[in-house]
Amino acid sequence: MHAVLLRALQAVCLLLGCLVLRSVVFVARLYLARWSYSHSKAFKGIPGPPPAKLPIGHVTDMAGARGVWNVAAMAEMYGPLFKLQLMGSVLVVLSDPQTISRVARKTGPGPYMSKPNEVYKPLEKALTPSLPSILTAADGPYWKAVRQAAAPCFSISNLKNVMPLVLQLTKRVADRMQAAAAATDANNSSSAVGGLFDVSDAAKRITSDVMGHMLLGEDLQGTLWRPSEYLDLFYPVLRAQGELINNPLHLWQVWRPDVRLQKRCLAKHNAIMDGKMDRLMVHPPPDYTIAAHLLQARVNGQPLNRNQLKTEVAAFMAAGFETTSHAITWSLALLAAHPKVQQQVLEELAAQGLAAGADSTQLRDIEQADFAALPLLAAVIKESLRLCPPAPWGGTKQAPCDVTLCGHTVKKGTLVMMPLLAVSLSTANYGSDAMLFKPQRWLAGSKPAGTAAEGAADDDDGAADRDQQPRSAAGVGSKGGGSSSSSSTVPDPQTFMTGPRDCIGQALAKLELMAVLATLLGRFEFAPGPKLAQELAAAAATGQPPAAALHGLAGVHVTMQPEDGTMLLRVAPRR
Repeated sequence: MHAVLLRALQAVCLLLGCLVLRSVVFVARLYLARWSYSHSKAFKGIPGPPPAKLPIGHVTDMAGARGVWNVAAMAEMYGPLFKLQLMGSVLVVLSDPQTISRVARKTGPGPYMSKPNEVYKPLEKALTPSLPSILTAADGPYWKAVRQAAAPCFSISNLKNVMPLVLQLTKRVADRMQAAAAATDANNSSSAVGGLFDVSDAAKRITSDVMGHMLLGEDLQGTLWRPSEYLDLFYPVLRAQGELINNPLHLWQVWRPDVRLQKRCLAKHNAIMDGKMDRLMVHPPPDYTIAAHLLQARVNGQPLNRNQLKTEVAAFMAAGFETTSHAITWSLALLAAHPKVQQQVLEELAAQGLAAGADSTQLRDIEQADFAALPLLAAVIKESLRLCPPAPWGGTKQAPCDVTLCGHTVKKGTLVMMPLLAVSLSTANYGSDAMLFKPQRWLAGSKPAGTAAEGAADDDDGAADRDQQPRSAAGVGSKGGGSSSSSSTVPDPQTFMTGPRDCIGQALAKLELMAVLATLLGRFEFAPGPKLAQELAAAAATGQPPAAALHGLAGVHVTMQPEDGTMLLRVAPRR
């Protein structure tokens, strides 16, 4: 008996000793990183904010729903390359789009920077067991096999089959929107035309239904407004992942009600995905689906096991619907805030028979062949993605060797963060009017950014000249729009990143954006709802542009989304 107790006591002492040792090592790393930030030759020449008072570094500046705006403000202050201390590491932040494009490609001057898995591990906590996915895995045989297996699903020929589905789902939403527009709002006034409609919820339903079909051949019936357990629990899951990025011990704080809710949602999410795997193993999905292609993937000659398949299905589902839904939401909100641009888009649609008018019999469904004839709509989408990038943190890479970035030497092994919001809001990249919604940036014949004519505050509606033509790399509706500059003066905002780790589903996202926005804008007029109208008035009173009002409504929990989960706009049928 005494021997058993002695061994138990030894085990406890050993465990406590390990915990103390790890704590000492952790604290030592914090102080070493703080010293390196200020004194090490590896980082001494790189600009950045003063060392943080706390040894955890600048974590508090980056944490929370507004952290990415803080980083964007630092980029404006310290330039296209600056340093931050993040816990026990020093990382550099890169916001020059040409340099990002250079190091994200394996072809070209390089050197190519790969994606380190350890940075993305919090995104793997949505499932049990936690495994790397196509989004989080480091470059290697596993990531390559999954990418190659899924790529044919996003080919031009396959997306032609997706277009009718997107239109069907969007017209379901349009019917719902029609009913909302006809309803009398209790708070309606003579100046408030149309009914209130949550375009954020509608966008999620469209894009999740699209992914249900593409991923597993399932009809999730979101656009029929059937209850969706997946959508209800997804946002607590996303918030949990966002909190884990800031604090690895977040889920241990079980005394907090939000943490307990997130843990329940994580468990339910895992159970839903287990159920999908059970059905998938018994009834293989249709050949055209992503899941069917994943079943054919081979890593070193072996198929994906059940947990790997579950991980990839969950990753494709989340990434495939969530970011695109927010892009639709922000695009409609920006157009609601800029009625002149909305009117010009309407005129462009009407010229192609894609907008309701006096003779509604002329209204027809958009086709992929119409995309090239809608340069202003394409420019609106690209400008919306610039001002409100759904994935505002972009990507983080690792320097494979000593490399010169923006005139500074970055040492081998350094993490390089590439936040897209910092790229998008930089006046060095887009001129003094970087915060203005100006789709004509992406149209041929536009004036250089920041000129007096374009930078005037009273021209924030971004009116596009009628004789302007689309630039060849407008970036929406054409392959590779996220990988090259649109012109020699306007850099690409890198919304979909570039190189081998770019967004595999960008062609689908662009198709959905063009089809959904053209269909809805051709049928309805959009105006700000009460909350957006209030934010717009407050921004105008302080001399800020409308985009600042939208940013005020946004929060970032992995993605940029309306912080309260809704985007109410007024909708009225076009006459």
